[in-house]
Amino acid sequence: MKKYQLIFFFLFPLIVFTQNSFPPNGKLIDIGGYKLHIDIKGKGSPAVIMIAGSQAFSLDWTLVVPEISKITEVCTYDRPSLAWSDPGPMPRTFEQDVYELHTLLQKAGVKPPYILVGHSLGGIIARLYEKKYPGEVKGLVLVDATSEDTKLFMNGKVQRLRDFAQNRTIPAVKTKPDTLTKLPSMKELEDVWKMMGEPKTEPPFDKLPLQFQKQRIWAMRQPKFLLADNGSYWADEFAAMYADSLYLLGNKPVYVLSSGRDAFSKNMDSVMQAIRLEKLEQKEKMANLSTNSKHIITTKSGHEIHLEEPELVINAIKEVVRSVRTGKSLKK
Repeated sequence: MKKYQLIFFFLFPLIVFTQNSFPPNGKLIDIGGYKLHIDIKGKGSPAVIMIAGSQAFSLDWTLVVPEISKITEVCTYDRPSLAWSDPGPMPRTFEQDVYELHTLLQKAGVKPPYILVGHSLGGIIARLYEKKYPGEVKGLVLVDATSEDTKLFMNGKVQRLRDFAQNRTIPAVKTKPDTLTKLPSMKELEDVWKMMGEPKTEPPFDKLPLQFQKQRIWAMRQPKFLLADNGSYWADEFAAMYADSLYLLGNKPVYVLSSGRDAFSKNMDSVMQAIRLEKLEQKEKMANLSTNSKHIITTKSGHEIHLEEPELVINAIKEVVRSVRTGKSLKK
């Protein structure tokens, strides 16, 4: 496995082993030889589509969905290999993610216009979806979203993920799995288990109702979880997004929520604090993609704002829904 692949491989806990013991919270939709899980609540337009971060789940939005479902239709879903969704085509790319979400919404009967809510890496998917289908997307809520210019502290130094790009051609979108979609071997699973440890509920996921905590542990124990969001072309896609800096969103409402807790912590290592401060600058650039935007920095939450301060996400979505429906600016 190449160096840039290892970066993403170890960014998130990869745990395996379990039996199917929970029925889907929503329904399974066949999008072309494989099924994805989508959970649809409420009625109304625009529909709010919630996109979880890397190796995160539809159920992670549990503290936000009930309030949004009171005012409009809201959908959460699981990308391939996550929770109840089948493994999908490999290799994984953002283009593949966008295609799958678009197909899923069509086949599930969720009609545009949409407001896309993207957390972490889900923010990248939301922005790329808007670029490909601008007529369908009327607003964005970016919840501590990943920047295409993001940095990490790796191998003893700070490096930008886009710097690992190899100028490769991004593989074409696949409409169904093929021979490249293979579950890990038992030896691979055992090695990951020994290295990463047994899955458990850690803060802030302990804020989820107990039933959803159990579902989350179950989902992380699935052998297919090892395949989820395994983006071997992400560095190249990040580099392409970074190069496309002239792409703007006009006056579409864009609400950006950022975690500033670590950035302003007196106990944070200086190198890591510098990374956190730059991340806030990157979030401000996201807000500047639109002339109708708002950027809120919270010092109370870490990365999982939708779990630690769900009311902030709820209010952000409500403001964007209101802006889309009335045409009024977020800044007023």
